[in-house]
Amino acid sequence: MDFDQEQTPTELRDVRPTSFSHIIGQENAKQALQIAVDASFHSGNRLEELLILGPPGLGKTALIQVVAEELAVPFTEVLAQSISNAAELNSMLLSASRGILFLDELALLSPQLQHALLIVLDKRRIFLSGGKSVQSIPVAPFTLVGATTDPDKLISPLVDRFRQVIHLDFYSDQELSKIVQQRCHALRWEYEPELLGEIAQRARQTPRIALRLLGAARRVAVAQGENRIDVRHLLHACRIERISSRGLDNFQQKYLRLLGPSSQRLNVLTSMLGVTSAKVVTATIEPFLLRTGLVVKSDNGLRQLSEAGREHLAEIESEAF
Repeated sequence: MDFDQEQTPTELRDVRPTSFSHIIGQENAKQALQIAVDASFHSGNRLEELLILGPPGLGKTALIQVVAEELAVPFTEVLAQSISNAAELNSMLLSASRGILFLDELALLSPQLQHALLIVLDKRRIFLSGGKSVQSIPVAPFTLVGATTDPDKLISPLVDRFRQVIHLDFYSDQELSKIVQQRCHALRWEYEPELLGEIAQRARQTPRIALRLLGAARRVAVAQGENRIDVRHLLHACRIERISSRGLDNFQQKYLRLLGPSSQRLNVLTSMLGVTSAKVVTATIEPFLLRTGLVVKSDNGLRQLSEAGREHLAEIESEAF
């Protein structure tokens, strides 16, 4: 990575990729974005609208920041949940520069605001009604890049407006190990080589979780007055945060315990967990358990532990998380 030679970054959040070559994983997404960037550069036209889909923590923002770096254009990030009415949407669009406007969690815009956004993208103007007159205000020729973890909540005409839809994949343990190693080198943190794999197997295939675990292990090392991050620092942090060897958090471990030797329906599990069904079936609790085969779901919706799930539950109980 290219860093300021006069100042080494000191925090994980200070380190970010500045080119596609610095991004580990997401090969298909990187290739698609590189082609889009090259086409924009050679044609002299602005980058066409993009929609990025994928669970949280996979690096959507980092990818689009690199796109802005490659094109040498301004990058503006806005969280969709911060926009609650048409006035706020119009204000954001009017302040957009001639670069990339990254609207994260686009699906959190109401359907009415999604329709309003669609009109602006098509007409490149904002229409304001005042009494009997309608005022038309042009917007800058920005590129909208939308991202969401829940594309089903996007209206179809808006999805169709995006010229390219890019899906992000979960990461392998090897890729996660490389990401952790990359951050340690950038921050000049010394580490035990075995630490990389131990973090990767607990990161639930997600870079954000891997880096959070690295930060937790680093805090333990610093608190103990040590310069090198060892596996024992990670294990200490995981015991405190009640994270299992497969990366399951307290809610996911409770989910396994509630299943135990029996099968359960979703409504029973949500009631016993004290959370909504949306929290269980989204990326927060259940998907990783199903994806890795710790839990299986029957055709009629019953959840039950697999053999691997029972073995991991036994491990959790023996460690007394």
